[in-house]
Amino acid sequence: MKHGAAFDNTKADGLRAVCDTPTTLPDLCHHAEYRIHVNGQYVESAGNVGSNAERVLEFYQRRRRGKSVEIHSLACKMPGCTWRAS
Repeated sequence: MKHGAAFDNTKADGLRAVCDTPTTLPDLCHHAEYRIHVNGQYVESAGNVGSNAERVLEFYQRRRRGKSVEIHSLACKMPGCTWRAS
């Protein structure tokens, strides 16, 4: 799961602009977790609470400017759990 989405905006005097509109991360099951990746490498677990994971993501985006910073969800592997990560 990559955080944020890019949309085309053509109302700026005919110029094409791209804006990043962040989405709120949902809370996950306590057996699942969000993981931060920088340039494709795993660097840190951000826990299972969506708002906390967003803060960790923003921290890495500020500290690692010019690098690809993504957040991925790791699904719960407990049998019968209905809180699977998407």
